[in-house]
Parts: sequence; C-alpha cells; structure tokens
Amino acid sequence: MHTKYERGCVLYARLSVTKEESVSIARQLHSCRSYAEARGWEVVGEFIDDGVSATANRPEDRKGWAALLATTDFDAVIIWKVDRLARRVLDFLHADEALQQRGAGLVAVEDPIDMTSPQGRAFAVMLAVFGEMEAEAIRARVRAARLQLLKDGRWAGGGIPYGYQSAANPDGPGWVLVKDASRQPWLAEVVRRALDGATVNAITTWLTTEGAPLPEGSLARRKSGATGWNRQTVDGILRNPILAGMTPHNPGRPKSATRADPFAVFRDEAGEPVVNEALAVISTEEFTTLQRLLDARSAPQARQRSEREPTSPFLSRVVRCDDCNVFLCRGTNQKRPVLYCPACRQTMSRSAFDPYLVDRLLAERGTEPLDGSTVEAHWTAAGTN
Repeated sequence: MHTKYERGCVLYARLSVTKEESVSIARQLHSCRSYAEARGWEVVGEFIDDGVSATANRPEDRKGWAALLATTDFDAVIIWKVDRLARRVLDFLHADEALQQRGAGLVAVEDPIDMTSPQGRAFAVMLAVFGEMEAEAIRARVRAARLQLLKDGRWAGGGIPYGYQSAANPDGPGWVLVKDASRQPWLAEVVRRALDGATVNAITTWLTTEGAPLPEGSLARRKSGATGWNRQTVDGILRNPILAGMTPHNPGRPKSATRADPFAVFRDEAGEPVVNEALAVISTEEFTTLQRLLDARSAPQARQRSEREPTSPFLSRVVRCDDCNVFLCRGTNQKRPVLYCPACRQTMSRSAFDPYLVDRLLAERGTEPLDGSTVEAHWTAAGTN
C-alpha cells in the first residue's frame, strides 16, 4: 500500500481551552509528526478538535474525529496522550473499536501503548481510567471553587444579567455584581409591566419601539443588522432569580434546550435562598408570582406537543397580518384560542372573531348549492370545530 514508507498514519489533536499553552494543538501535532518521522511512517492527514471538551463530547460526536474516520488509506492514528482522545473509559474503547474495524491501530506519543497486544490494550485501558479520574477531580475542584465564590458573595462567572455589571470586589479579590445605573430603569419597568399583566411579546415590542439598550454581548447584538429585542431574551430576563437578589446555583444558560429552573438558586445551610437585598428589584414573593404569570402565558409552541391544547384549524394559514403580510397561525393565550402573527407576535382572540365570520359566511353563502345540498347544510353536518 505504501512503497516509500513502512505504513501510513494520521495525526489527531484535541484541546478544550485554547489558552493551555503546555498542550497546545501545535505542540501536539509537532510531537506526533516527530514520532511518525522517527518510525518512518508517512503522515497522510492531520485532524484537530480545538476548543472541544472530551468530557462533554464523545469522539464520534466531534467534527475532527468524524473526518478522520471518513479518511481512507491509513494504518495508525497517532495522538499525543490518551486523554487527548477520550476522558471516559467507554469513549476510549468505542474509539479504539472503530479503528480496529478498519484495521488501524492507535499510538500515543507520551503514553507508551501498543494496542496490538492484550497487555498493551490492558495498559491503555488503565490510562483511560486514570484520565477519567482526573476529569472527575477537575470537575470536583471547579464545583468546590464555584461554591466558595458563592459563599463569599462574589460573582462566579457566566453571562452578566441585564441591568447589572461586574465590579472589583471591595472586600477582597475577585468580582461582584452591582446594579447598572443605565439599564436599571429599563429593567424595573420591564418587571413592573410583567407583574401588571403585560405579555412577554408586548414587553418585547415596547422595548424595541422605545429603543431600550440591548443586553451587552446578547445574540441580538451579534446578528447582522438586528436592532430589536426578541421574546426569548425578555423571557430569560424575567426568569432570572437575580431580580429578587438570589443567585443561580450554576450561573449561565445550560447547553441543553431546556429552560433553567428559576428556583435552582444558592441556598444557606437551612435550605433558604441567600438574598442580596442590594441587587434585588422585587421581593422573593413577587418573583414567585412573576414566574406563575410567565408559566401561564407561555406560548403553546414552546411546550411539548403532548402538552399543547388542541385548537381549531379554522382560518389558520388563511388570514394574513395586515402589518407583516404573513399568514396568522393558531394558538392559545392564557388557555383561550387565538390567531397570532409569527412575525410581530400580535394576537387576535377567536372567542368573538370565529362566530362573527361563521355568521357572515352562512348569511352570504349559506343558501348556495354544494354537492346536492347547501353550504349551510354541509356546515351544520360538519360542525363548527
């Protein structure tokens, strides 16, 4: 297969945080190339996963590793260390199995492993075990450090909530949250409107119309040409426990699509939420009321299909929004059927609108012939739902 070289190989490098100079991508690849040159192997490809956690991402879910497996004509994969490939034993074994199925072996520069012998495979598994133990130790240290920051009243990281900013800790090292004077009036008005019954959509429209400053570093600011607010941002602001002076136990939005629990906050030894009155905009009781209001007004499209209430298809995708010139869709608002515009999010109650249109239809077209009968007779037979 390879005439000039004993065998062909590919190189694989991974790094979770790009600032780790000691194990940089460049250094990993350099070491792997030197190893291949010393063995007389031909390097036929190099693949990297930069900024990818081995704990949160299995090898088969990474773009670099997937591209490597899609490559042909190699006999070995050279990595710098076992933990560059996987930090879980099961992930390591799955990756090795994928290579075995194509007749390729795995070589680690810093870990002298030989996957062709039972003893070598056993040693490689042991290294993977130690890698998994190290990853768990790192997670434990991070959790402990975050917990200590919260106990000290310091900012533990994550996105800065709207209406707040970070400042140097006056009582020691690190950072603390303080109110942002320029955005606090907007935040207070958003909360007031929500508690008074305004919908998230209405508040979003108001913020955009009034030109309220967007959150620093928000998605809305990063989108090309986007100058307005969106309902997801407003909903997230209203669900942040910092409004009541409470701190999310794990600051920052989770990677999964599920909404974070607004009551998963840092608590004292008695289980009571720790409240920083200097940051509070509303009381904890008002925050609880606000969450009930938001849950009651949640758009049905945000719920799982099994949890949605059925609505009539009458006029759905038929009526157009006069402002946006797009078809209205069916939905519910506070459990009442509505038609809503997917662009501007304005709604129209169907409780009076549907009967009015039915009466108009029957009055103007009811006596017209239809399939041997009349429109009114067919409508009565079909029912109004």
